Amino acid sequence: MVKQGFLNLDPGEQNRIIDAALDEFADKDFEAASLNSIIAKAGISKGSMYHYFVNKEDLYIFLINQTLKMKEAFLKQALAESGKPFAEMDFFESLEFQMLASVDFAIQHYRQHQLSVRMQNMAEGHLKERLIGDLTRAFEDYVKNMVHEAIQAGEIREDFDRAFVIRILKFTLMHFVDIYPEAKNFAVDNSETLKEETRKLSAFLRKGLQKNYSKEEPK
Repeated sequence: MVKQGFLNLDPGEQNRIIDAALDEFADKDFEAASLNSIIAKAGISKGSMYHYFVNKEDLYIFLINQTLKMKEAFLKQALAESGKPFAEMDFFESLEFQMLASVDFAIQHYRQHQLSVRMQNMAEGHLKERLIGDLTRAFEDYVKNMVHEAIQAGEIREDFDRAFVIRILKFTLMHFVDIYPEAKNFAVDNSETLKEETRKLSAFLRKGLQKNYSKEEPK
């Protein structure tokens, strides 16, 4: 856990350490990341770092938790700005909304996005289980519920195996941003390209999965 010494720092000092750590962990996998590099970039002593965090793992977990909170707040804000409550969206509308919001988050907070990608691709072990074990299980339950409700509402074809649909949607929601070459160079300049590609993927999924699909359905 983050130590009180870090919490006692003024926001500017906290952000300097966070920025240095984000730069390192977004650029390198956890094992390759260097705590000494973070310390040097932040301009603090090694003793000070251990006054703020127990070790590199402790700092990494702090950043992951901070990123998850940021993304949750970002999605809530995006939903409020959409002008349409989530409960009023059909299955495919909600799916597209989540994908487009994820693109916006990745563009505006690229380091946090890259940190999340590296965490997901981390080798299995105690750290990964500690970080995302419960989160992964909760996410799987969320997708299962989405699919179940969509089938009950007659929105998804019933001729596909439910487990197959769940696997496809889990992968789509977790990794779809990374199937585009532009994802490696997020910038405002290509944000509309990425969003258009996202809408194409949404239309592709709708056409493949929607019961009684027609071209007149919203894209």
